[in-house]
Amino acid sequence: MATLSTGEKKALYILNIIFDIRVRQEAGQATFMVVDDVADSFDYKNKYAIIQYLKDVAEGDGFQQVILTHNFDFFRTIKSRFVGYGNCLMVSRNSDGITLAKAAGIDNVFVNDWKAHFFNDSKKRIASVPFMRNLIEFTKGDGDAGYLKLTSLLHWRADTASTTEAELDEIYQGLFGLGQKPVDDRTGSVVNGIYAAASECLVAPDGANFEHKIVLSIAIRLKAEEFMAGKINDPSFLASISQNQTPKLLKRYTAQFSGDPSVKVLDKVVLMTPENIHLNAFMYEPILDMSDEHLRKLYGEVVALA
Repeated sequence: MATLSTGEKKALYILNIIFDIRVRQEAGQATFMVVDDVADSFDYKNKYAIIQYLKDVAEGDGFQQVILTHNFDFFRTIKSRFVGYGNCLMVSRNSDGITLAKAAGIDNVFVNDWKAHFFNDSKKRIASVPFMRNLIEFTKGDGDAGYLKLTSLLHWRADTASTTEAELDEIYQGLFGLGQKPVDDRTGSVVNGIYAAASECLVAPDGANFEHKIVLSIAIRLKAEEFMAGKINDPSFLASISQNQTPKLLKRYTAQFSGDPSVKVLDKVVLMTPENIHLNAFMYEPILDMSDEHLRKLYGEVVALA
């Protein structure tokens, strides 16, 4: 056993479980199984084989299963193969304990939820910005005016503060041509709406809160970049940054204000926020695994810098 790798040990362990299950099946013994992260350390081919086996067991008589996993892709595949959406739960943990809630956002949360609520839910509206920017990048390129405008809502640029809700509406309509435009005043600043939505997230109930994590991450990074840009006070330097803006601002800020306590907070911004903003189908797990409790705390720390 000592010479076996972690994956080989797990494979042997699973073989022992399969043998035990077979014995119980032949004996007609009623069995309640707790399956905990059984697919870890395996490639996709073996993960699918495990899922098929669990499905076969579930369809037989006498076996009930509770399947636990940290792997969102495994979770989503299990749901699609044999566990109904209504039987899927998500766990969230904070300083007060652990809560279970009905699963949400398993199947294309942007198309099935956020896009439909773009005009009537401020947090889902803001959370849609990274997706919209990705779509424009894929279809029109990163030089498109809409792409650049949305980038100014994810990074602090010269036009960030002046970008209006009406401009964001126009980009949405240009992409999808869907939804009823609001009739209220649309001249307000989007960034002010982002900060207001982030404040709402601070007092929201605990849960998976996909959109809350994205809103908080966007607000944290904008606040941090706004703070650094103001302290550095070099508009030409800010305008010259074409990529990796937050790390470059932090590098310049650290050089000018070496030893300032704010650097520690700003380091956390660079560490914690990007994966929650540059979001795609392969990057769900960071947003699932990290509680928004940490983002709430960091937002408060960044706001306090000003």
